[in-house]
Amino acid sequence: MAGITAWRRAAERRGPYVARAVAELRSWPALVVSDTRRGVAFAVSGTEILRTTGAVEVRVRLTAPAIDRLEPYLRECDQVQACSDRAWVAVQVDAEPDLELLLALASVAIKAHVP
Repeated sequence: MAGITAWRRAAERRGPYVARAVAELRSWPALVVSDTRRGVAFAVSGTEILRTTGAVEVRVRLTAPAIDRLEPYLRECDQVQACSDRAWVAVQVDAEPDLELLLALASVAIKAHVP
């Protein structure tokens, strides 16, 4: 008789700053948290605005108009990269200042998506 093998998906590995960001963002009352197959996602007013995408990366949906307003500042920041979808940016979070930047951008994203 062949045995049955149960596969358990390994817990997503996140860097310490991304893990801290996720813990902090879980406490924000405006955000709804989803633990998805690809990582943790956060939504506001039914729209996903943040998602973890790697050990040190979080994607933030700022909207194209918000990105256009912040572009002079974001251009100077090596930790923020444009995504193919113009509404999103990828934030590399591997130090304390990056965590603070991510939380600030999360606040901008919330404001951009609340009616």
